[in-house]
Amino acid sequence: MAGFRRGKRISDLMTRDHRAFLESSQAAERAGDAATALEYHQGIPMFQRSGHVVLLKQLADLAEEMTPWLWARWAAYQCTRSEDPGTDGGDISRAALGYAIEMFHGDDMDEAYRTGGDPMQVAARTAGEDWAYHQICTYELGGLECFLDTTATGLLARECTLARSWLDARVGGYRVESSSPGRLVVRDLAEDRPVELLDLGARAHADEHGWVIGRLVPSGTSPTLMFDTRPLPVDRQTAIEASTGDRRGAWVTALVAAIADDRVDGAVLRSEDRELVTDVPGLALLGRGTPPGALASALDQLARGRDEVSRAAYRLLQSVGEGSFGSDEDAPFVAAAVVNAHGYAEAQRHLVSSERQATWRRWAELVAEPARGRLLRLAELSNASAT
Repeated sequence: MAGFRRGKRISDLMTRDHRAFLESSQAAERAGDAATALEYHQGIPMFQRSGHVVLLKQLADLAEEMTPWLWARWAAYQCTRSEDPGTDGGDISRAALGYAIEMFHGDDMDEAYRTGGDPMQVAARTAGEDWAYHQICTYELGGLECFLDTTATGLLARECTLARSWLDARVGGYRVESSSPGRLVVRDLAEDRPVELLDLGARAHADEHGWVIGRLVPSGTSPTLMFDTRPLPVDRQTAIEASTGDRRGAWVTALVAAIADDRVDGAVLRSEDRELVTDVPGLALLGRGTPPGALASALDQLARGRDEVSRAAYRLLQSVGEGSFGSDEDAPFVAAAVVNAHGYAEAQRHLVSSERQATWRRWAELVAEPARGRLLRLAELSNASAT
């Protein structure tokens, strides 16, 4: 672990004012005030294009529409970022990071040392993007419970009752089977029975075989269960072993073996965009909301820093309003588009008309809050435009 300090940290480049902004941003976020957190975070030049800024923008836009499960997801996300020195939360996150690197990214760390690369980049990517690190930190080492007990304040602390019901949930193996309006059916491999889940788009992460591992937690709504975050696509053997192990961390052993045997590509652990409001990845939304001939250009612009995902969200909503988008099974993509701040704002300006009212209401019946409320709002605005 000492080797992590060889690289130059972003914090080494920060001025006293930047550090003050960061502290203010963290305090606001831990109090459940995304708008204030965003304002301070954007005042730090090296953070302006970060994935965290994208997440804060979305949460700030949804400030009056938060659901219990969204508060819980936000708390779970924050506990993986609690790195304050001298605190229990900081100790947990560092221990989880070391363990995740040892179990899943040792080769990347060895390569960094061997080629003169920066080990800190391996650590930073693991902390920011790695599914296994997030699970280990949040649950296996008690990061979420510690965060709720010692760090969350204000509105966030008051709204996180549901999060406490997540603490004892275990990772299991599932097979994605079918979906219906607002509901996703998976087969619990431990009990060999179907389970109905709140459908936020988890199907987008499964391959054609449908085997995944994930953690089912209370949703606070109907259906009563959901994935705590995106499920991880795996092979059948790994899914079964994660379900039948007699230890809380059986999934770690199963996943390490699967990666070592090349049954699972270790790259699936990392995702640059950790979604909270949806399980639909930003790149999947970009793919569904972009004409095929323009996709290569959109991906190039995205790599250059342009927010192509938000533009795709609006284009997708255009297709929905015109009645030319997908089937009922595609409802999670509509939900992901309408909870996008830019997509929703543009839809309110340009996609409300009397002929679209019924369309917005129909899609609202297929999705959960907060997307449902936004689609109903578009229907109301469409109705008002006709009078």
